[in-house]
Amino acid sequence: MKKSKDMVKSLAPESREACDAVPRFDFDLSSRWVSGIPYEVAFWRSYYRNKGSRNDLLSWSQYGRECSLDNFDVAAFIDGLNREDPVIADVGCALSYMFSDIIGGRKREVTYVDPLAPHYNRILDDYSLPYPRITFGMGETLSLLFPRDSVSFIHIRNALDHSVRPMMVVWQALMCLHEGGVLYLNHKPNEAEHEAYIGFHQYNVDCQEGRLVIWNKEERIDVGDVLSGYADVEVSVTGEGRIVGVITKRADIPSDHPASRESGMYAAGMLETLLTYFHTAPHAISYQTRRGAFSLGHGFMRMIPGGMVRKIKQIITGKKPKM
Repeated sequence: MKKSKDMVKSLAPESREACDAVPRFDFDLSSRWVSGIPYEVAFWRSYYRNKGSRNDLLSWSQYGRECSLDNFDVAAFIDGLNREDPVIADVGCALSYMFSDIIGGRKREVTYVDPLAPHYNRILDDYSLPYPRITFGMGETLSLLFPRDSVSFIHIRNALDHSVRPMMVVWQALMCLHEGGVLYLNHKPNEAEHEAYIGFHQYNVDCQEGRLVIWNKEERIDVGDVLSGYADVEVSVTGEGRIVGVITKRADIPSDHPASRESGMYAAGMLETLLTYFHTAPHAISYQTRRGAFSLGHGFMRMIPGGMVRKIKQIITGKKPKM
């Protein structure tokens, strides 16, 4: 980081102003995200390792079933587009398959996207499972995966709050969507708080005074305010307390908009993070240690009743159970 700052200082004044207009990449935040990979991979491997737990998982997923979303009629939306082959993506999908490729009784092509795709596809291959394979991609760099104005519907469930920069994911999704396209969000409220900011759980999604809000200990973002002029934002809360956000693109995002420049910066920053993170012995040792610990921990969690798992989490987070 010091090297980058020194380089900026050596530039002419007009060049420094141009650099200041581009957001700085947060290497501390990206390193924290990388350190959370073992937790997430171990979580999904623990589910898929055992046929019984895998069947339990898929019993509440939508794999092989008609797609149904809380507080949004996706079939009517897709039919109303009058597009023969609308581009549809499930971003940050992991291995839950909570978004089906059967929409309105018709099988649609859905691109399942996740930054941990190599790990997830290996799990599917290890157990010879026939489920759709995952395409590698990060929400923060979606515009490098899909052409601008080409996507009709993007589904993100329990993943926006796991990203390094959630609001950047939203901007990237809007750049990929055509006008009238929809970004659909469905999240547990304030999950980072409940998970004590462990692993990928670094942000919270919530509905506050009728507004869709993304927040953590450092910042609070009113999504509707940030997207004003570019998208309509509707937020609702399901009967189970889940936060649903429906973001409809209303205007194109100019190529000179700051959000349009960030995807390349982010991709380069993440590459630099990975190149340096594992070259540092303490980080590399910690990563592998966490990988083993979480593999054992999640495996153990799958063997005990759900009520006991919740009590263990309450002890770890210091939160008292709700009455």
